[in-house]
Amino acid sequence: MTAASRPRRAFRPGRAALVLLVCLPLGASKARLEPAPPAPVTSHKIPGNPSTLRAGGGPVVRVGVALDRPSITLSSPGGLKLEDALTGQPAGEVEPGGTLVASADGSALLLEGDLSDTPTGVPSVRVRPASTDAAVFVAGRPYRGSAELRVANDGRVSAINVLPLEDYLLGVVPLEIGPREPDELAAVEAQAVAARTYAVAQLGGQLDQGFDLFGTVDDQAYGGMAAERDESTRAVRRTAGQILLFEGRPIRAYYHSTCGGRTAPVEEVMDRPSAPYLQAVADRSPGGTDYCSASPRYRWSVVWSPTDLDSVSRAGLAAHFRVSSGELGRIEGLEVVERTPSGRVKDLAFRGPGVELVLSRLDIRRALPHDGRILNSTDFSVVEHADGLVELQGRGYGHGAGMCQWGAIGRARAGQSYEQILHTYYPGAVLVNAYEGEGG
Repeated sequence: MTAASRPRRAFRPGRAALVLLVCLPLGASKARLEPAPPAPVTSHKIPGNPSTLRAGGGPVVRVGVALDRPSITLSSPGGLKLEDALTGQPAGEVEPGGTLVASADGSALLLEGDLSDTPTGVPSVRVRPASTDAAVFVAGRPYRGSAELRVANDGRVSAINVLPLEDYLLGVVPLEIGPREPDELAAVEAQAVAARTYAVAQLGGQLDQGFDLFGTVDDQAYGGMAAERDESTRAVRRTAGQILLFEGRPIRAYYHSTCGGRTAPVEEVMDRPSAPYLQAVADRSPGGTDYCSASPRYRWSVVWSPTDLDSVSRAGLAAHFRVSSGELGRIEGLEVVERTPSGRVKDLAFRGPGVELVLSRLDIRRALPHDGRILNSTDFSVVEHADGLVELQGRGYGHGAGMCQWGAIGRARAGQSYEQILHTYYPGAVLVNAYEGEGG
């Protein structure tokens, strides 16, 4: 279909939020090559507010881990200490083995449980483990650092995990890159730098809600101490303090599971401005195979009957765009209206009696859920079979911009260093030591 033959009216939902997707690791064949000398790591300071820096050199981050709940239960094996989050004044204790239950009555924070004292009139409370290096359990999940309790919207309560950035990454990297073998450590290290860079760039990103980052794929998947793995911890410690800069600022270090053979310029797949370090990058190895070819979603196919396509589309539109069944006729087919220069679907028309619908970029994926998730990618072709079946033949998993995680795994297996991997997927970005990290 040409641009001139588009439906007369195009329904275009609002902008979709960026989702950083978790890869699904799987074994792959190895191909060796000699690595080139890595670029040097220079020294640099994080631009921005110096008050975010702690004594050890790295910033403290605030992560929303339990948001807008009717109530939240907290505990720690050795007990808890409470303090006014604004003044730092003591606000009570919870004995070892005891629990604290937080809720809200309108704009008032309510605290109940095994408390030595019950603070009143305190808008937010910081909760720390009484024992050094112990975990604070928030809604049953253990976290490093402390938790801050705040009243959220409509008389509900939220818990924010407050901890050093390097400790936060220990619960992010294993969820984003998955469990990895020793010969894949460079990919884990590259993931650690990308995740750290993203976090630094997002400091203050949710100030209206009192934190920097969501603890979900709305920013980066974060599982606290329960998610930590030895190889990920080594990667975080080995790259401590290292981030990627472009023109002196932290880059938008986007990443995704599988590019399918070539990454995409960011402006092609997201409603984001172009960036020199987020351009198309070929993922082809010297041997002629793609580095990400071991991914379970390197190539994929989805087949729907006309009835199933109509049902799937309506479910996706209702879930993500609040489009009711009465607003559409029957959806019977799909047609690519326009492709991006890199070959991904830019605009997709949904066809059928009484249907005038065109979606773009990530909205396409949200409107066509598959296997309980949004569609794998926008890198696909539409094949309409004689029996009425509609098939999507696709490549890759995720938005396609920035670092390809399965490509990074393939490059690590081939002997490339994490510096090489980062400079490949973020061309022009400079790897720097922004602060002195702990460990090594």
